[in-house]
Amino acid sequence: MIVHWPYLALALATLWFPRQWMRFGKFWRKKRKERETMERFAQDGASDPDDKSVRLGRELGNKRNYIDVLRALVGSVALWHFSFEATEPDNAWILFWVCCAVTLAAVLIQSVRWRERITFFAAIFFYAGLSSGMGSYYPGALAFLLVCAVNPVIPTPRLFVTAYALLLLPFNYFLGDDWKIALFNTFALILPALWSLMVKRPMVIFTRKRNLMW
Repeated sequence: MIVHWPYLALALATLWFPRQWMRFGKFWRKKRKERETMERFAQDGASDPDDKSVRLGRELGNKRNYIDVLRALVGSVALWHFSFEATEPDNAWILFWVCCAVTLAAVLIQSVRWRERITFFAAIFFYAGLSSGMGSYYPGALAFLLVCAVNPVIPTPRLFVTAYALLLLPFNYFLGDDWKIALFNTFALILPALWSLMVKRPMVIFTRKRNLMW
């Protein structure tokens, strides 16, 4: 088994980098009183208070979401396609499970946070980039486009994530992707949604007040 360390380092740096660290000045300025809040996707500025669906228009205007897509795509390609090389057939399964462990850790880092209590973040753009880079590029991208198209009838972020995870299975099947990667991909993305359901906590989005967003 050969490990290509530069690619593995790139994968770990991009996939395990917590989104909240994107706040410029976090490490060299005095810690200020936190003004970020965890909000449900449709709560901030929603015209209908009962509408909790994913507000794609607002999310597409957030620059950090594009960074999430890019870093997840680069990291997953580096991890699944370039970081390891099996010298014997028996090592292929070992490499598969190593990649699964790194990917699952990345999903949990981006999706689960502990402050005063546990909070679940629906990192939909990170998931899209991650899924697109794990196998072939098309299933993850096409599944994301489809779930965005039907988003108006999806009531909550948790169901958005669940729908995306489940849509990956038929897209991976019909487009001939590796079934092992396809099954793990769905499991990894649906795990935070199931966890949040089990502990009765909603999936939310990490955002800032509108006048503080960059």
